Amino acid sequence: MSVLYIGLPASAGDWLQIGYQDFAASLGDQLPHRIYDFDRSPEEQFGGVEMVVEAGGSFATSAMIDVASRNGIRFWQIVGTGIDHVDVARFHDRGIRLANLPGLFSSVALAEHAFFGMLFFARLYRNTQRALQSRILCDPVGEELNGKNLSIIGFGASGRELARRASAFGMRIFAMDLERPAPETLEGLTESFAGAREDLDFLLEKGDYISLHVPLNSSTRHLIDREGLARMKPTTVLINVARSEVVEEKALVDALQRRAIRGAVLDVFSEEPVDPGHPLLRMENVLATPHTAGVTSGTSRRRAAAAVENILRVYNGQEPLYLVNGLPGMAAAGREGNGSR
Repeated sequence: MSVLYIGLPASAGDWLQIGYQDFAASLGDQLPHRIYDFDRSPEEQFGGVEMVVEAGGSFATSAMIDVASRNGIRFWQIVGTGIDHVDVARFHDRGIRLANLPGLFSSVALAEHAFFGMLFFARLYRNTQRALQSRILCDPVGEELNGKNLSIIGFGASGRELARRASAFGMRIFAMDLERPAPETLEGLTESFAGAREDLDFLLEKGDYISLHVPLNSSTRHLIDREGLARMKPTTVLINVARSEVVEEKALVDALQRRAIRGAVLDVFSEEPVDPGHPLLRMENVLATPHTAGVTSGTSRRRAAAAVENILRVYNGQEPLYLVNGLPGMAAAGREGNGSR
Protein backbone atom coordinates (compact mmCIF):
# COMPACT_ATOMS: atom_id res chain seq x y z
CA MET A 1 0.00 0.00 0.00
CA SER A 2 1.44 3.36 -1.07
CA VAL A 3 0.86 6.90 0.21
CA LEU A 4 1.06 10.08 -1.89
CA TYR A 5 2.15 13.23 -0.04
CA ILE A 6 0.87 16.51 -1.52
CA GLY A 7 2.37 19.71 -0.17
CA LEU A 8 5.82 20.47 -1.52
CA PRO A 9 5.50 22.82 -4.50
CA ALA A 10 8.69 24.37 -5.86
CA SER A 11 7.97 27.51 -3.83
CA ALA A 12 7.39 25.64 -0.57
CA GLY A 13 8.26 27.74 2.47
CA ASP A 14 9.88 26.52 5.66
CA TRP A 15 6.62 25.43 7.29
CA LEU A 16 5.75 23.14 4.37
CA GLN A 17 9.22 21.65 4.27
CA ILE A 18 9.33 21.13 8.03
CA GLY A 19 5.86 19.61 7.90
CA TYR A 20 6.98 17.07 5.33
CA GLN A 21 10.18 16.29 7.23
CA ASP A 22 8.17 15.62 10.38
CA PHE A 23 5.73 13.42 8.44
CA ALA A 24 8.54 11.42 6.82
CA ALA A 25 10.32 11.00 10.16
CA SER A 26 7.13 9.82 11.85
CA LEU A 27 6.26 7.41 9.02
CA GLY A 28 9.75 5.99 8.76
CA ASP A 29 9.75 2.74 6.79
CA GLN A 30 6.30 1.61 7.96
CA LEU A 31 4.75 2.35 4.54
CA PRO A 32 6.19 3.49 1.20
CA HIS A 33 5.33 7.00 0.11
CA ARG A 34 6.14 9.38 -2.68
CA ILE A 35 5.86 13.16 -3.12
CA TYR A 36 3.40 14.73 -5.54
CA ASP A 37 5.13 16.61 -8.36
CA PHE A 38 3.25 19.82 -9.20
CA ASP A 39 4.93 19.96 -12.62
CA ARG A 40 3.28 16.71 -13.69
CA SER A 41 -0.39 15.92 -14.25
CA PRO A 42 -2.49 14.13 -11.60
CA GLU A 43 -3.16 11.30 -14.06
CA GLU A 44 0.52 10.39 -14.02
CA GLN A 45 0.77 10.18 -10.25
CA PHE A 46 -2.30 8.64 -8.64
CA GLY A 47 -1.87 5.15 -10.04
CA GLY A 48 -0.92 2.59 -7.42
CA VAL A 49 -1.73 4.98 -4.57
CA GLU A 50 -4.23 3.98 -1.89
CA MET A 51 -4.07 7.03 0.43
CA VAL A 52 -3.24 10.72 0.16
CA VAL A 53 -1.79 13.01 2.81
CA GLU A 54 -2.19 16.69 1.96
CA ALA A 55 -0.55 19.57 3.81
CA GLY A 56 -3.05 22.23 4.82
CA GLY A 57 -5.89 21.34 2.48
CA SER A 58 -5.28 24.09 -0.07
CA PHE A 59 -3.68 22.05 -2.84
CA ALA A 60 -6.42 19.67 -3.92
CA THR A 61 -8.07 20.81 -7.15
CA SER A 62 -11.33 19.43 -8.53
CA ALA A 63 -9.37 17.60 -11.21
CA MET A 64 -7.07 16.10 -8.60
CA ILE A 65 -10.00 14.79 -6.56
CA ASP A 66 -11.65 13.32 -9.66
CA VAL A 67 -8.48 11.55 -10.78
CA ALA A 68 -7.93 10.23 -7.26
CA SER A 69 -11.45 8.79 -7.25
CA ARG A 70 -11.03 7.15 -10.63
CA ASN A 71 -7.85 5.51 -9.37
CA GLY A 72 -9.62 3.98 -6.39
CA ILE A 73 -8.29 6.25 -3.64
CA ARG A 74 -10.72 6.11 -0.75
CA PHE A 75 -8.96 8.03 2.04
CA TRP A 76 -7.57 11.59 2.07
CA GLN A 77 -5.87 13.01 5.16
CA ILE A 78 -5.53 16.77 5.52
CA VAL A 79 -2.69 17.85 7.79
CA GLY A 80 -4.50 20.86 9.19
CA THR A 81 -7.68 21.88 10.97
CA GLY A 82 -9.85 24.33 9.03
CA ILE A 83 -11.90 22.92 6.16
CA ASP A 84 -13.79 26.03 5.03
CA HIS A 85 -11.47 26.15 2.00
CA VAL A 86 -11.82 22.42 1.21
CA ASP A 87 -14.32 21.04 -1.33
CA VAL A 88 -15.84 18.61 1.15
CA ALA A 89 -18.87 17.97 -1.07
CA ARG A 90 -16.69 16.82 -3.96
CA PHE A 91 -14.82 14.36 -1.77
CA HIS A 92 -18.19 13.09 -0.58
CA ASP A 93 -19.60 12.80 -4.08
CA ARG A 94 -16.52 10.91 -5.27
CA GLY A 95 -16.67 8.47 -2.37
CA ILE A 96 -13.38 9.53 -0.78
CA ARG A 97 -13.29 9.57 3.01
CA LEU A 98 -11.82 12.84 4.25
CA ALA A 99 -10.15 13.52 7.59
CA ASN A 100 -8.58 16.61 9.10
CA LEU A 101 -6.66 17.07 12.35
CA PRO A 102 -8.68 18.83 15.04
CA GLY A 103 -7.57 21.78 17.09
CA LEU A 104 -6.02 19.81 19.91
CA PHE A 105 -2.84 19.45 17.82
CA SER A 106 -2.36 23.23 17.43
CA SER A 107 -4.10 24.29 20.64
CA VAL A 108 -0.96 25.11 22.62
CA ALA A 109 0.44 27.26 19.84
CA LEU A 110 -2.82 29.16 19.35
CA ALA A 111 -3.24 29.77 23.07
CA GLU A 112 0.32 31.04 23.46
CA HIS A 113 -0.12 33.37 20.48
CA ALA A 114 -3.31 34.82 21.92
CA PHE A 115 -1.56 35.31 25.24
CA PHE A 116 1.35 37.01 23.50
CA GLY A 117 -1.14 39.47 22.02
CA MET A 118 -2.61 40.27 25.43
CA LEU A 119 0.82 40.94 26.89
CA PHE A 120 1.73 43.09 23.88
CA PHE A 121 -1.15 45.45 24.66
CA ALA A 122 -0.97 45.22 28.45
CA ARG A 123 2.68 46.21 28.51
CA LEU A 124 2.28 48.95 25.87
CA TYR A 125 5.01 47.52 23.67
CA ARG A 126 4.89 50.15 20.92
CA ASN A 127 5.06 52.96 23.47
CA THR A 128 8.11 51.35 25.07
CA GLN A 129 9.92 51.43 21.74
CA ARG A 130 9.26 55.14 21.34
CA ALA A 131 10.51 55.73 24.87
CA LEU A 132 13.70 53.81 24.11
CA GLN A 133 14.35 55.92 21.04
CA SER A 134 13.77 59.08 23.09
CA ARG A 135 16.02 57.86 25.95
CA ILE A 136 13.11 58.03 28.42
CA LEU A 137 13.25 55.75 31.45
CA CYS A 138 10.36 54.15 33.37
CA ASP A 139 7.77 55.09 30.80
CA PRO A 140 5.11 54.07 29.79
CA VAL A 141 3.18 52.74 32.77
CA GLY A 142 1.72 49.41 31.68
CA GLU A 143 -1.08 47.36 33.17
CA GLU A 144 -1.34 43.87 34.58
CA LEU A 145 -3.46 41.04 33.23
CA ASN A 146 -4.27 40.04 36.79
CA GLY A 147 -7.91 40.87 37.51
CA LYS A 148 -8.81 41.52 33.86
CA ASN A 149 -11.76 39.86 32.14
CA LEU A 150 -11.00 37.43 29.32
CA SER A 151 -13.92 36.40 27.11
CA ILE A 152 -13.20 33.26 25.10
CA ILE A 153 -15.56 32.70 22.17
CA GLY A 154 -15.29 29.02 21.29
CA PHE A 155 -14.24 26.71 24.11
CA GLY A 156 -12.61 23.86 22.23
CA ALA A 157 -9.03 22.74 22.70
CA SER A 158 -7.26 26.06 22.08
CA GLY A 159 -9.85 28.04 24.04
CA ARG A 160 -9.33 25.78 27.04
CA GLU A 161 -5.54 26.02 26.74
CA LEU A 162 -5.82 29.81 26.74
CA ALA A 163 -8.15 29.73 29.75
CA ARG A 164 -5.64 27.69 31.76
CA ARG A 165 -2.84 30.14 31.02
CA ALA A 166 -4.97 33.19 31.70
CA SER A 167 -6.26 31.73 34.94
CA ALA A 168 -2.67 31.27 36.12
CA PHE A 169 -2.23 35.02 35.57
CA GLY A 170 -5.27 35.78 37.73
CA MET A 171 -7.63 36.70 34.90
CA ARG A 172 -11.39 36.17 35.16
CA ILE A 173 -12.57 33.70 32.52
CA PHE A 174 -15.83 34.11 30.60
CA ALA A 175 -16.16 31.22 28.15
CA MET A 176 -18.85 30.24 25.67
CA ASP A 177 -19.42 27.73 22.93
CA LEU A 178 -22.37 27.02 20.66
CA GLU A 179 -23.46 24.69 23.45
CA ARG A 180 -22.69 25.49 27.07
CA PRO A 181 -19.31 23.98 28.05
CA ALA A 182 -19.40 21.12 30.52
CA PRO A 183 -18.62 22.20 34.12
CA GLU A 184 -15.53 20.00 34.24
CA THR A 185 -13.87 22.08 31.48
CA LEU A 186 -13.72 24.97 33.94
CA GLU A 187 -12.26 23.01 36.85
CA GLY A 188 -9.12 24.56 38.27
CA LEU A 189 -9.75 27.98 36.72
CA THR A 190 -10.06 31.23 38.63
CA GLU A 191 -13.39 33.10 38.60
CA SER A 192 -15.17 31.76 35.55
CA PHE A 193 -18.44 31.73 33.64
CA ALA A 194 -19.57 29.18 31.05
CA GLY A 195 -22.15 30.24 28.49
CA ALA A 196 -23.78 29.27 25.20
CA ARG A 197 -24.63 31.13 22.01
CA GLU A 198 -27.32 33.19 23.73
CA ASP A 199 -24.66 34.60 26.08
CA LEU A 200 -22.54 36.12 23.30
CA ASP A 201 -23.63 39.72 24.00
CA PHE A 202 -22.82 39.28 27.69
CA LEU A 203 -19.30 38.08 26.88
CA LEU A 204 -18.72 40.91 24.41
CA GLU A 205 -19.74 43.45 27.04
CA LYS A 206 -17.61 41.92 29.81
CA GLY A 207 -14.33 41.27 28.04
CA ASP A 208 -11.25 43.42 28.51
CA TYR A 209 -9.74 40.93 26.08
CA ILE A 210 -11.91 38.87 23.72
CA SER A 211 -10.33 35.90 21.97
CA LEU A 212 -11.97 34.03 19.07
CA HIS A 213 -11.53 30.26 18.75
CA VAL A 214 -14.51 29.11 16.65
CA PRO A 215 -14.48 27.39 13.25
CA LEU A 216 -15.81 29.25 10.23
CA ASN A 217 -19.18 28.02 9.04
CA SER A 218 -22.62 29.43 8.27
CA SER A 219 -23.40 29.95 11.95
CA THR A 220 -20.15 31.76 12.79
CA ARG A 221 -19.60 33.92 9.70
CA HIS A 222 -19.68 37.55 10.93
CA LEU A 223 -20.41 36.30 14.43
CA ILE A 224 -18.70 39.52 15.50
CA ASP A 225 -20.49 42.15 13.41
CA ARG A 226 -20.89 45.91 13.68
CA GLU A 227 -23.44 45.54 16.46
CA GLY A 228 -21.21 43.13 18.35
CA LEU A 229 -18.23 45.47 18.10
CA ALA A 230 -20.43 48.29 19.43
CA ARG A 231 -21.15 46.23 22.54
CA MET A 232 -17.45 46.09 23.45
CA LYS A 233 -15.84 48.50 25.86
CA PRO A 234 -13.56 51.19 24.38
CA THR A 235 -10.74 49.50 26.35
CA THR A 236 -11.33 46.07 24.79
CA VAL A 237 -8.73 44.23 22.69
CA LEU A 238 -10.14 41.73 20.16
CA ILE A 239 -7.98 38.70 19.34
CA ASN A 240 -8.64 36.59 16.24
CA VAL A 241 -6.67 33.37 15.81
CA ALA A 242 -9.64 31.66 14.14
CA ARG A 243 -10.78 32.82 10.70
CA SER A 244 -11.04 36.38 9.42
CA GLU A 245 -14.65 36.00 8.29
CA VAL A 246 -15.77 35.32 11.86
CA VAL A 247 -15.44 39.12 12.17
CA GLU A 248 -17.05 41.64 9.84
CA GLU A 249 -13.78 43.12 8.60
CA LYS A 250 -15.09 46.49 7.37
CA ALA A 251 -16.81 47.05 10.68
CA LEU A 252 -13.60 46.14 12.52
CA VAL A 253 -11.57 48.61 10.45
CA ASP A 254 -14.09 51.33 11.28
CA ALA A 255 -14.13 50.50 15.00
CA LEU A 256 -10.33 50.58 15.20
CA GLN A 257 -10.01 53.79 13.23
CA ARG A 258 -12.55 55.49 15.50
CA ARG A 259 -10.89 53.97 18.60
CA ALA A 260 -14.26 52.50 19.51
CA ILE A 261 -12.22 49.57 20.82
CA ARG A 262 -8.66 49.69 22.09
CA GLY A 263 -7.06 47.38 19.57
CA ALA A 264 -6.91 44.04 17.80
CA VAL A 265 -4.56 41.07 17.53
CA LEU A 266 -5.06 39.61 14.06
CA ASP A 267 -3.47 36.47 12.64
CA VAL A 268 -6.02 36.04 9.82
CA PHE A 269 -7.33 38.28 7.05
CA SER A 270 -10.12 38.15 4.46
CA GLU A 271 -7.55 37.73 1.68
CA GLU A 272 -4.29 35.92 2.30
CA PRO A 273 -1.50 36.75 1.84
CA VAL A 274 -2.83 40.10 3.01
CA ASP A 275 -2.11 43.20 0.92
CA PRO A 276 0.73 45.12 2.64
CA GLY A 277 -1.30 48.27 2.00
CA HIS A 278 -4.33 46.97 3.89
CA PRO A 279 -5.55 49.59 6.39
CA LEU A 280 -5.34 47.10 9.27
CA LEU A 281 -1.57 46.84 8.74
CA ARG A 282 -1.13 50.60 9.06
CA MET A 283 -2.76 51.01 12.46
CA GLU A 284 -0.74 51.32 15.63
CA ASN A 285 -3.54 49.68 17.60
CA VAL A 286 -3.27 46.45 15.59
CA LEU A 287 -0.80 43.62 16.15
CA ALA A 288 -0.80 41.64 12.90
CA THR A 289 0.90 38.35 12.04
CA PRO A 290 0.86 36.33 8.75
CA HIS A 291 -1.29 33.33 9.76
CA THR A 292 1.43 32.01 12.05
CA ALA A 293 -0.43 31.57 15.34
CA GLY A 294 -0.48 27.80 14.99
CA VAL A 295 2.75 27.45 13.06
CA THR A 296 5.21 26.02 15.56
CA SER A 297 7.56 23.06 15.57
CA GLY A 298 5.39 21.43 18.23
CA THR A 299 2.25 21.73 16.11
CA SER A 300 4.08 20.26 13.13
CA ARG A 301 5.36 17.24 15.06
CA ARG A 302 2.00 16.51 16.69
CA ARG A 303 0.13 16.79 13.40
CA ALA A 304 2.63 14.60 11.56
CA ALA A 305 2.34 11.88 14.19
CA ALA A 306 -1.46 12.03 14.09
CA ALA A 307 -1.54 11.84 10.28
CA VAL A 308 0.72 8.80 10.32
CA GLU A 309 -1.38 7.15 13.02
CA ASN A 310 -4.47 7.65 10.86
CA ILE A 311 -3.05 6.20 7.65
CA LEU A 312 -1.74 3.23 9.61
CA ARG A 313 -5.23 2.72 11.01
CA VAL A 314 -6.60 2.61 7.46
CA TYR A 315 -3.81 0.28 6.39
CA ASN A 316 -4.69 -2.08 9.25
CA GLY A 317 -8.39 -2.04 8.40
CA GLN A 318 -9.45 0.21 11.27
CA GLU A 319 -11.75 3.21 11.07
CA PRO A 320 -9.73 6.44 10.72
CA LEU A 321 -10.03 9.17 13.31
CA TYR A 322 -11.14 12.78 12.78
CA LEU A 323 -13.37 12.11 9.78
CA VAL A 324 -14.96 15.31 8.56
CA ASN A 325 -18.54 15.96 9.61
CA GLY A 326 -21.10 15.86 6.81
CA LEU A 327 -19.90 12.67 5.17
CA PRO A 328 -22.32 9.77 5.73
CA GLY A 329 -21.47 7.54 8.65
CA MET A 330 -18.57 9.66 9.79
CA ALA A 331 -17.68 11.27 13.06
CA ALA A 332 -17.64 15.02 13.53
CA ALA A 333 -14.53 16.95 12.60
CA GLY A 334 -12.48 18.93 15.08
CA ARG A 335 -14.10 22.09 16.37
CA GLU A 336 -11.17 24.43 16.23
CA GLY A 337 -11.23 26.93 13.38
CA ASN A 338 -7.64 28.42 13.07
CA GLY A 339 -7.20 26.95 9.66
CA SER A 340 -4.75 24.62 7.97
CA ARG A 341 -1.89 24.92 10.39
